[in-house]
Amino acid sequence: MAKKKGLKLNTRKFVIALVAVYVVCHLIYGTTSIVDLKMQQSQLSQELDAAYTQQTELQAELEYMSSEDAVEKIAREKLGLVRDGEVLIRHVDSGQAQ
Repeated sequence: MAKKKGLKLNTRKFVIALVAVYVVCHLIYGTTSIVDLKMQQSQLSQELDAAYTQQTELQAELEYMSSEDAVEKIAREKLGLVRDGEVLIRHVDSGQAQ
């Protein structure tokens, strides 16, 4: 009878030890998961801030490109257009003239 009681007590300690190891392992895994998720959240937050900054810059550029000043600048520089009464003078490099 004494052997059974000792065996029962050892089995109980073993089960408690296994549960304790299981809980500790889950706590460690959970902590590392939380740290990884916090780092990912921080990175995504920085990317979001960069995207908002880029959106603001693009919105400002879009508004400028819709203005008459931008249209005139593009017409003069890219298309070579001039207003009535103006004369277009272009500089030609000697290397390009051949």
